[in-house]
Amino acid sequence: MTRRAVSIGVAVVLAVSASGMQTVAAKTKAALSETDTYALEMAESACQNQEFTSLMQAMAISDVVRAKYSAPTVDIVENGTTTTVVSDAYTDFPIGMLDYYWISGASMKAWEADPAAEIEYLDIEFNQSQANQWAVDWQVVRYDGNSEGGDDLGEIVERIGEPGVLSFEPYDGCWRLIEDSRGQY
Repeated sequence: MTRRAVSIGVAVVLAVSASGMQTVAAKTKAALSETDTYALEMAESACQNQEFTSLMQAMAISDVVRAKYSAPTVDIVENGTTTTVVSDAYTDFPIGMLDYYWISGASMKAWEADPAAEIEYLDIEFNQSQANQWAVDWQVVRYDGNSEGGDDLGEIVERIGEPGVLSFEPYDGCWRLIEDSRGQY
């Protein structure tokens, strides 16, 4: 076999291999919903620009993003008791987002099943440490509905249930979820 034939053979093998990889990548991308694709792009941009709140928004609308930006294990703390779960088994992310409003994860799932479902709104507070760790404090609230001419929900009139905190650590140029605390702490 001539040197040229070997070069052509290698080029064909590489082209077929690259084509196969592109097909696999295309199938993987096709398997993602439009929302997941958008949220992954949003998360990547948030990491590049060091915008934690944008990463949190992406996690709130996509389980795919939540899984990608979670540590291999997540500590679940409920009323002082800690359970460590593999991130793939952590499916009870407490925060969702509908339009521009933070809502409970349970409300998000209910709304996806039935757009007429009642929505639980959240009050969210972002806290950053000097070490670039983030804590997202959240609590279900009820608003009075008296907007001052904008799209806001009015004033908080009631806090419902126990608050929670999601904890994130810096990781690989971005952040990852390491703990979900709920109840008394």
